[in-house]
Amino acid sequence: MNTDICREILHRENLTCVIADENDIVLKSDRKAILPMLDILDLYRNHNCRPLYQADKIIGMAAVIIAAECGIREIYADVISEKAFAITGRKGIRVTYDRKVEMILNQAKTAEGPFEAALHGVDENDFEQVMTVIYAVLDRIGIKYRP
Repeated sequence: MNTDICREILHRENLTCVIADENDIVLKSDRKAILPMLDILDLYRNHNCRPLYQADKIIGMAAVIIAAECGIREIYADVISEKAFAITGRKGIRVTYDRKVEMILNQAKTAEGPFEAALHGVDENDFEQVMTVIYAVLDRIGIKYRP
């Protein structure tokens, strides 16, 4: 597998996220926000999944940090934020994208997205702190997700 195959499936099936290991697609999702990344984190931790490649509609800071934690080495993004792009460099993740934007916007396109905004000042290397912030944002926006 590779990111080109993941990208082709992402667009052909109108998904939000496709993740593969060396041989197979391990996750296809049409879920919004950070939910597909939480699903892959659960697969990685609880089912010995070893994701390597990802194609995604929108990649922000939270998604990149989770991707790095799961061992993803290559990401294709339709849209990636400048801050997420910088993290990929520090985490050694190869990334290709269609558009790099200053920030990921909220659904109304009126302000910075809730996950990106909440992670300002959080140490990207403190994964437990990052996840605490992500779960707090999910609670605040009314999405209940626990592994």
